[in-house]
Amino acid sequence: MAEHKTCKTCGVPSRVGKGHVWNPDGTMVQRQNRSHRMIFFDSDSVNALFSNIEGLIGVPIEKIIIESKARATEAYISSLIKGAKGKLARVVGVGRVIKSIVEQGRLLGYGDIHVTEFSWKEAYVYCEISDPYSLALFCGDLKGALQAIRKLEGTIEYTEIGENSYRIKDSQLEGSTGLEDRLVATKLPFKPGDFVYHRCPTCQAPLEISKFHWDTDKGTITQPGTGIRYAVFGSTGMQVVLDELERELGDTIPMTIVEAQRMHAAQTMNPRWKDVSREDIRNWLAFQGLGNLVALDEKDGGYSIRIENPAIPLMLVGTMAALFEFLSGGKAEVDWSIASDGDLSVNVTPAV
Repeated sequence: MAEHKTCKTCGVPSRVGKGHVWNPDGTMVQRQNRSHRMIFFDSDSVNALFSNIEGLIGVPIEKIIIESKARATEAYISSLIKGAKGKLARVVGVGRVIKSIVEQGRLLGYGDIHVTEFSWKEAYVYCEISDPYSLALFCGDLKGALQAIRKLEGTIEYTEIGENSYRIKDSQLEGSTGLEDRLVATKLPFKPGDFVYHRCPTCQAPLEISKFHWDTDKGTITQPGTGIRYAVFGSTGMQVVLDELERELGDTIPMTIVEAQRMHAAQTMNPRWKDVSREDIRNWLAFQGLGNLVALDEKDGGYSIRIENPAIPLMLVGTMAALFEFLSGGKAEVDWSIASDGDLSVNVTPAV
């Protein structure tokens, strides 16, 4: 297992702190690829979201999650290995891709990952993972990454081998992946912002994330006091999953996503949220790369909210509804809109 360097000042893994940029507009991006947006997000919330959606609609969604996440990952990896880089990667690069997934995955909170068997000639990979941040999203990442390298359709399957431990097999078949023509989430230009972070003087990461416990052997990031699990992952990939759920299952899915997230967020609220301020919420959004809160005003017994550069907006809507209910002690009604420039507007009012 590789030894991971940490920042000598704040203790955050060096490849995380120095490998990402937190912008004053409330976004977080990769330093070497600033068009690739990332979020530092509650992965327990992601798993609960998927489970709650299944419970609300009564339909399994794991296959949709895996396939749509694979599409997003394939598109991203393919953009990095165009031309000569792609030819080289397809000759010698699968091993490097796998190693990168394993090592980077631990740093980003994806779980304890081990490659147990690999054959370039027979085009398959076995790996084992314990405590995955999201089993479905990880399977999609693995499938999509290997499809991008091999340019072959992938199939993936897993078996449970212990408590929250899985053995995953990814195989490539002859033929095109069939994902090239599928759309991914539209990227809008970021609006400028003036958010000021309290940063580590060495690695420049927000000091808020240094308060989390990083276990790079287990591949986990946890929030002290609450035990909530976090991970660092691409927001576009998550948005592609949510968009695909709507495409496959109908136009009631956005409201279902909001309700599923409200259900989970309501269970995680704790007394520290009782004294939450506008600046607390703005800071909470920004250090996670979720957007820039530019307006939060009292209106009709509730709140009117506007967020610029929002990531995974429907999950933000659900969280805002849960926060209102926690603070008011009553039920909330919520409506929202996303402008053509990407701004998220949310109105939360007491339920009639």
